[in-house]
Amino acid sequence: MKSQQPTAPDVEDQVPHTNAKHMRGLIWLCGVLMVLVATAVVYFVWMMTKNVDTFSKGLRILDRSEWLGEPPTSVENLATPISHVIIHHTATEGCEREEECVYRMRVIQAFHMKSLGFTDIGYNFLVGGDGQVYVGRGWQSQGQHVKGYGAVSISIAFIGTFINVTPKKKQLWAARRLMEEGVRLHKLHADYHIYAHRQLSATESPGEKLYGLIKTWPRWSEDVTTLRRLNMEPLRFVERSLWLAQPPVEPLLPLPVPVKSVRFESTASESCTTQAACTYRMRYMQTYHIESLKQKDINYNFVVGGDGNVYVGRGWNNSCHVPDFEGLVIGFVSQSAPTSSQRKIAEELLTHGIGLGLVIRDYQLIDDLK
Repeated sequence: MKSQQPTAPDVEDQVPHTNAKHMRGLIWLCGVLMVLVATAVVYFVWMMTKNVDTFSKGLRILDRSEWLGEPPTSVENLATPISHVIIHHTATEGCEREEECVYRMRVIQAFHMKSLGFTDIGYNFLVGGDGQVYVGRGWQSQGQHVKGYGAVSISIAFIGTFINVTPKKKQLWAARRLMEEGVRLHKLHADYHIYAHRQLSATESPGEKLYGLIKTWPRWSEDVTTLRRLNMEPLRFVERSLWLAQPPVEPLLPLPVPVKSVRFESTASESCTTQAACTYRMRYMQTYHIESLKQKDINYNFVVGGDGNVYVGRGWNNSCHVPDFEGLVIGFVSQSAPTSSQRKIAEELLTHGIGLGLVIRDYQLIDDLK
């Protein structure tokens, strides 16, 4: 009897089994893809909320929620990109650990809002001695750091007082990385300029030690006239009463106007970069001119300080005593040649005089300082 050989299943009989294997493979593949997509989404969300900046090589930026900032009472939007950065110090105690810096942030915000009447902490960003950046008003909101300049600048404040103390290297590094990040995010123009608070206000901020350091930074600008024009403030006069001038010892002779001649002179004194220092220089010069040179008053009509201010001497209406010269005398607080910024301010002063009808347009300039 012949044994019956098993017959191979028809191809049609194998199709359901093969289809089932394919379906299991597709389900497994879809599961893997879903896991990968979910992982990517979670990672993206984490990267968007994480305050360690992937671009800036370790720069950590803490948002307002992390230092428990109070909400602002109102917000004015800031049009970006911005071309000007103003550096400050907070004139408070410093901080070296995150918990200390968080405490300082809360104290500063409370002082600005409750005592100064600000709508929020005044600065756009603050940098702690821990090397971290703390978001104040951020890139999108106008600050209240210098009156009139919130709409045209970003403020970065170093937490601490840096008159006699030098900021830590990591604090300086964080500030510079923040500005680079601002360029990357198109919040700052690539050719932005850096200024010190003291160039725009009568203040020691950001402190002499920090001021000396930021003056070495590539984006530092000594010339503040462009920024002042944006605030409609190309000139800032310091009247005689503000630099504590004594009255002339005798009546001064009137200056014939409009003035036809202008003379630039160096005060042959140490330069000054703050209003306090320039005030001291002005008072010293006036005393020297009256007591040693036997002049009736300080012998300049105006003096341009290294702080960017114009100090009123004899003013537009009174003559100075200069042999063989009749006209306006402008002094520059310097040992020799004035800075380019001082010269620009003097030019703005003369343009202002022309506008007032006190100086003729084609005046003669006698400049022995070039």
